[in-house]
Amino acid sequence: MTDLLHSNAVDPKGSQWVYWRPMIDGISELGILRGRGSELAMHFHEEFQVTFVLAGRRALQLGDAVIELTSPRCVCIPAGTPHRSLEGSSDLVSVNAYLPAGDYAVAAMQAAIEREWRMVEGFDWRELAALIRAHRKDGCAADRSIAIRPDRQESVSRRASRRGQSREGFSRAFARRHGMPPHAFELIGRLNRARELLRAGEAVAATAAETGFADQSHLGRWFRRAFGVTPGRYRLG
Repeated sequence: MTDLLHSNAVDPKGSQWVYWRPMIDGISELGILRGRGSELAMHFHEEFQVTFVLAGRRALQLGDAVIELTSPRCVCIPAGTPHRSLEGSSDLVSVNAYLPAGDYAVAAMQAAIEREWRMVEGFDWRELAALIRAHRKDGCAADRSIAIRPDRQESVSRRASRRGQSREGFSRAFARRHGMPPHAFELIGRLNRARELLRAGEAVAATAAETGFADQSHLGRWFRRAFGVTPGRYRLG
């Protein structure tokens, strides 16, 4: 697949999401969404995310805010920021670009993507990667995705006790700081670790065991809720 932004790729099993890793500096992964079925549970990424719409309408929730996107608008979501995808229009075509975590000129990059899209009515992933690299402040093209990993070795009650707080008080403070309660944050951390293992070619069963899920089916249910595809389909990207 040489041009994900203009491809007609679909998942033969019916998923509206297709992920692809272009192996180019500046972009860790691309994901394309077509049509309805865009709803995803609240989650976060260890990478910086740029989402833009090629056709139709898409909505994203960040905290209490709902952002509606139509072509050529885009939105930038920093690493570790909880967000969820809401139902889009039936003619939706949208792309997520996952970038190495780092310092970006966000406003300038967002404006440049939108301006370039209006001028040329589309560009391929190589042009997108070059534009992204041009707006990276630290000039580093290496993948330095941050590891946002909660400690699964310690229960919420124990962490609360160490801080002299009740479980409920600790959970409320945690949610204010991180945008989701501790158990949800821990789950998404495990799912992000699963993404990392699957990208590296790890088998789905081994990935489920490594990340603390009961079996492949257990991992698959949560993985699809957060990322829109099964672990097996994601691994093939």
